[in-house]
Amino acid sequence: MIWSLGLITLLGTAVIVGARYRTKLMSRSNSVTAAAIAAESAINLGILVTVAAGPSEQPKFPFRCRMPGGEWVTVALEHETGKVDLNAASPAVLARLFTALTFDQSLGARIAGRIAEFRDQGGDQTKDKDPIGNKSGNAGKVGFTTIMQLDRIEGISPRLFRTALRFVTVRSGRPEPVAEAASPALRAALNLDQKPAGPTSGAQISGSVTFRADVMTPDGTRFIREALVSLGEGGRPFLIREWRHGDIDFTAPADPGPSRQDKDVTESNCLRIGEAIGS
Repeated sequence: MIWSLGLITLLGTAVIVGARYRTKLMSRSNSVTAAAIAAESAINLGILVTVAAGPSEQPKFPFRCRMPGGEWVTVALEHETGKVDLNAASPAVLARLFTALTFDQSLGARIAGRIAEFRDQGGDQTKDKDPIGNKSGNAGKVGFTTIMQLDRIEGISPRLFRTALRFVTVRSGRPEPVAEAASPALRAALNLDQKPAGPTSGAQISGSVTFRADVMTPDGTRFIREALVSLGEGGRPFLIREWRHGDIDFTAPADPGPSRQDKDVTESNCLRIGEAIGS
């Protein structure tokens, strides 16, 4: 009798614990889904802010706002001309980048050589043409059609792959990044001497850019989404060429909410930003 009661108690405890675990997983899944939706909405808002800007207006990035569901989002914009083009960069530039990322000059040079070999052989031979309009000028060759193909290169570990994505592109067509558009980390890695130029009055954003939305939900769930967008090309105001799940930089502050003090980042309600553009 005692053993039966003990067994029933154990079974009851297991059922309760299992139910709590399933509830927690469901709650976590719902939170991630909400964060993903908020991130995509924030990127669309960033595109709208950029496209709707007049000839004499300069959209200010990054900006931070709060979504209707309570999520705080920070939207940043990265110019593709300020990144290393996998199809156009010289082997020396590629070697400098991957040497800086791996802290190994020999490995960096080997990776650079394999990237050059991949693009010279036409990259993915199963494709007849570049689906995203690669501008690197390699006539008759496909090369890299997306930065996600970087993981096909021997020597690129998963961690190095995630780190390198922030610094590479297939959309600039330049042998070396434009220093004014490059991130501070990339300028340091490539020893680019020029300092970033401040925003020019009346200059409109054009060409290929990456919008990056960093979302924090009220329960602390964090999600990052990126979109590669072409602005003002082919007679279209914009064209979303690629959606990506951005990697989280755990060395950066994790809270994009109002407690962060950053005078370069504006904060507002996302709906108010949309209403201001619509009016």
